[in-house]
Amino acid sequence: MNNKMFHVFYALMIITLAVMVGWILVKYDGKSIIEDSFDETRDFSTGWILADGREIDISKMGSMDELLVGEEFSVYNVVPSDLKDGEYLCFRSKNIFFRLYVDGELIYDPHVPENIFYTKSSGTKWHYVQLSEEQIGKELEYRITKIYDSGKASIIDIEVGEPARAIMNTIEEKIVAFVTCILTIFVGILLIIADIPINISARKNHELLYLGLFSISVAGWCLIETHLIQFYLGDSRMMQLLSCCALMMISIPIILYLDAAFGFRKKKVVSVMVGASFVSFVLAIILHMTRIADVHETLHFSHVILIMSAVVLLYTIIKNTFVMGNKTGKNVFRIIRGIGLCSLSVATVTDIVRYYVFQSNDTAMFVRIGLLIFIICFGASSLEKTVNAVRLGAQTEIVSQLAYRDGLTRIGNRTAFNEQLVELEDVKDDIDAIGIIMFDVNDLKYINDNFGHHMGDDMLVACAQIIEKAFMDKDAKCYRIGGDEFAVILSGDNVRTRYEDGIEEFKSLVDSHNKLDDKKFRISIAYGFAKYDESETGKPLLMIYQQADMLMYENKKKTKQSMVPAATYYSNMGKLKQA
Repeated sequence: MNNKMFHVFYALMIITLAVMVGWILVKYDGKSIIEDSFDETRDFSTGWILADGREIDISKMGSMDELLVGEEFSVYNVVPSDLKDGEYLCFRSKNIFFRLYVDGELIYDPHVPENIFYTKSSGTKWHYVQLSEEQIGKELEYRITKIYDSGKASIIDIEVGEPARAIMNTIEEKIVAFVTCILTIFVGILLIIADIPINISARKNHELLYLGLFSISVAGWCLIETHLIQFYLGDSRMMQLLSCCALMMISIPIILYLDAAFGFRKKKVVSVMVGASFVSFVLAIILHMTRIADVHETLHFSHVILIMSAVVLLYTIIKNTFVMGNKTGKNVFRIIRGIGLCSLSVATVTDIVRYYVFQSNDTAMFVRIGLLIFIICFGASSLEKTVNAVRLGAQTEIVSQLAYRDGLTRIGNRTAFNEQLVELEDVKDDIDAIGIIMFDVNDLKYINDNFGHHMGDDMLVACAQIIEKAFMDKDAKCYRIGGDEFAVILSGDNVRTRYEDGIEEFKSLVDSHNKLDDKKFRISIAYGFAKYDESETGKPLLMIYQQADMLMYENKKKTKQSMVPAATYYSNMGKLKQA
């Protein structure tokens, strides 16, 4: 049974499992643990009014011109009649300071930490305020102070219910975005790590480094914008600072990546874009630290730079992937990478437009989608590197075999033997002993001259197999170092014993071959052994090799004197047929 059958079996197991799970999901009509444990939260975003009685969309109140920065104003509603005892008012505040009252009595005043690095507002923060049945029908009042002269001051996602259910709903809504960001950060770290060995052995081109930094900066900003981290850290003002700074750090790595990957004809593009990004960052930090304008108020600097970077990115990818690619032949993996980067570029511009024109509360929605497409495309395009690596690995293996393996016998060749001697020469005094066995095949010239070189090749292969088999379990390395010459190197402990055991097995294998009734040729191999140990300290291994070679030739003379001459032996066999 081959591996293909195993693959079929496993595929059938996977299909069966998928069908069962799909069937169960379709047929299951029970509630989830969340639905069974917590009641559904209820929307509470309508019915809000100002002090003069006008209705207001509490999620867009920042866009009202009459609500001035720094002046406190109030919005009102009534505690809902369907409130159950112990339920909470769950909501998210954005770029405001506020206090919450019921019938004029303060029930919630969120903690606002102070630090010289904080932005002016409290950023975006989740709140869960417990209410009671006694408060049903009473006046609910938010006293709000608008911080920025923009449309971003709001109270959003306002619901009534159990906080655990509200939190689970938020996590369920943001989980795909959260996982995508984490995955992108992980990919970015891998790219940065991969850049290190590549640039140690090759010319300095930090394409992977820049792409990794770009991935981390974009994913880091999107991760903060999911606002899930606040469930663990709680410091919304720090999150706002990090969000703004992460946004400012996106442009430089993408420009450097484009230059490393494609190269700009006009290098001024790199200088201008990188310089502008750095200057805008420095200017934003100076204004922030001097309290003239915090980093949130100078976001338009970053947005301008980002739009410029997105345009350059889009132009470069389209030019090098879809236009110039037609001239050099389309590469599907290059196109996939281009689609991923282009989607991220378009998504960035789209979210910036949404931020200013549509006053969107989710400032990273399309960037998260673009990021997901980018990850999918990047993963698909990585197949190119895998395919190339496999192809290169196969080519390297072939080259290695040609360089270090004998083409006929498939054991090590002369080059491999010489390199092994050089390596052992450097460590010979740190090893107990090194043994070299030289072998020389008898009758090869006679076989070649009388029965053809193909028969001589068969004879050499058979001899190599016998030598290799005799020493394969003796931790030895075998080589063919000449036409009819072979060598074996032993190193480490018990070299003499391993040599003697190997030679005994070698002789047994030769005898077994020569006793075969249907053999095409006899095998006779002379051998000689020499050893380097502490008694030979200072002597080069070349001399040990020469000593083994000399002993092999002495053995060859004795062997030829005692064996039947080749002409007589093969004449008596009467079985060989000249090819």
